[in-house]
Amino acid sequence: MIISQLFIAFIVFSIIGWVYECTYVTIRTKKWDNRGFLYGPLCPIYGSGVVLALVVFRMLPVFSAGNTPVWEIFLICAIGSAILEYVTSWTLEKFFHAVWWDYSYVPLNIHGRVCLPATTGFGVAGVVIVKVLFPFLADVIARTHINEHPLLNEVVALGMMMWLGMDLALTISSLTKLVTRLEAFEESFDEKMENRVQLIAENMTKRERYHLRSIHSFRTEGAQAAAAKLKTRLSGLGKKLRTPMERAARKNQNEK
Repeated sequence: MIISQLFIAFIVFSIIGWVYECTYVTIRTKKWDNRGFLYGPLCPIYGSGVVLALVVFRMLPVFSAGNTPVWEIFLICAIGSAILEYVTSWTLEKFFHAVWWDYSYVPLNIHGRVCLPATTGFGVAGVVIVKVLFPFLADVIARTHINEHPLLNEVVALGMMMWLGMDLALTISSLTKLVTRLEAFEESFDEKMENRVQLIAENMTKRERYHLRSIHSFRTEGAQAAAAKLKTRLSGLGKKLRTPMERAARKNQNEK
């Protein structure tokens, strides 16, 4: 029964987290942004964080008395959220080679996975959840006698588990196919790019080489990438590379 209640809490707070993420990003960017890793309206990292806080502060004897200082709750929630966020980011990137959030532009970040401002915010949110939300939910549960209907809890939890399982299966299958296609495209693109760069490098004039070295950067990403590859190729070839006119002159000289 406890497992069923924890799982229901996980799903409910995952939905609340999804609503918060979508609302925050939509307001900030002024356009709708469907946040989350899954197809459904779920952000499991929020549900996981709340369930962990529920287990720590409502079930562990050392904290369940309810007299834990606010600063201690803040530290535990902040550090716990940072660990959860870092591990989740690393795992998603490891398996799918993609990044769902990036704090690289935020001061005091660690590898762009976590940052002090976000960690502080989660710590404050943890204090509110433990001190305000958990007592409120406990009162609601006591008034509605939900605990007196264990079968209902198990049925609801089972239905939510089936929903989450199907969503996970669809998400992982779709992401795996997408990553495979992108990697195949990247490999094909790199091969074609290398062949094209080789061809261009072998037929560049001295003036073109001079301009290429003097230009700091290009505005378009495609031109910038091609220029970088050309510079690398020219640097590697060095004096072995000759312009068409130099090759023709060398050929005439050899014939004489």
